[in-house]
This record gives sequence, C-alpha cells and structure tokens, in this order.
Amino acid sequence: MIEDSVLIERVLAGDTRSFASIVDRYKDMVYALSMRIAKNREDAEDLTQEIFVKVYMGLPSFKGECRFSTWLFRIAYNQAIGLKREIQIQTSPIEDYTTFDEDGYSPSINAMEEMNSQDRIKYIQMALDRMKEKEAFVLTLFYLNEHSVAEISEICNVSVANVKVLLHRARTHMGEILTQILDKETIANLT
Repeated sequence: MIEDSVLIERVLAGDTRSFASIVDRYKDMVYALSMRIAKNREDAEDLTQEIFVKVYMGLPSFKGECRFSTWLFRIAYNQAIGLKREIQIQTSPIEDYTTFDEDGYSPSINAMEEMNSQDRIKYIQMALDRMKEKEAFVLTLFYLNEHSVAEISEICNVSVANVKVLLHRARTHMGEILTQILDKETIANLT
C-alpha cells in the first residue's frame, strides 16, 4: 500500500487519481464518523463529500506534524460540528436508566458475551445512535478507528485529560443504554 505522504505529494503535483486513492482509503471511516453526528444517511453522505472537498482544498497546508488521518479527522470533526450547529440536531436525554450491580455490569450486559457478533453489532449500533454526538464520536474514533487518546485530543481540540473523562463517561453511558435496551428485549421476549 502506498504511504499517505507519497499520495499527498502526488496530489500536490497535480495527480487527482492519487486523491481518489486517499478518498478510497478513508471514505468508510469518515462516513461512519459523519453518521455519528448527522444521524441520517443523506446528511452523512453530504457531510462526507464536504469533508473530502475541504481536505482537498486544505492539502497544501498539511505540514505532516501529525498523522494524516489525525489531520483528516480533525477536519471531519469540525465539519460535523458545523453541520450540527447549522441544522440544529435535537437530542433528547436518555431517561429511565437501569442500575448496575456491584461489579458494574448488569445481567443483560453479560448476556452480550453470549450473542453472535451480528447481534452484538446491532445492539452497539442502537446504543451509539442514542448517545450524545460527542460521546459516540469519541468512542468511534477510539475503538473503531483505533486513534490514541492524544490523537483524539488533537482532533477534538480538548486536553488529553478531557478525552479520558469523555471516554469514561461515554463507556458508562453506553453500558446504561445497552442495559436499558437489553432489559426491554428480555421483557418483550418473556411476554
């Protein structure tokens, strides 16, 4: 696989096919992050396209001081937050949380270990869709895109300590949401 730096040099030299390679390499991750914020396919597709246009236009300013993916996701994050402000996505707080037992896990969460991966993905996606945008975004960056805490700090323009706190809260919130979803599923299956 050709290194990002080589592709960037080629793009800056006028080779647009190299930019297509960059898009192909990162489009799924950018789309997933866009979906976390936009919450619908059409807005996520538009946002993804806007992000890559902004990346293309800003490529001459990329200095290589961080990984290219970190720089790209910083642009994605800023564009997504801009979209959120623009269309004023409304979020509603999750209420009616279920409490955790002394180990921090409910029996419903432990049941996830027994599920097949497709069901597990379905429930995790449902939980992410119910979370605050920033929490879902940070979890996606950390677990799915495997960015370090320091990289997430740079992307979101917050301190490393704040990223750690946000990750902790997001994990806890996801556990609460998963518990709620799985408890409702269990009750529905019993009736």
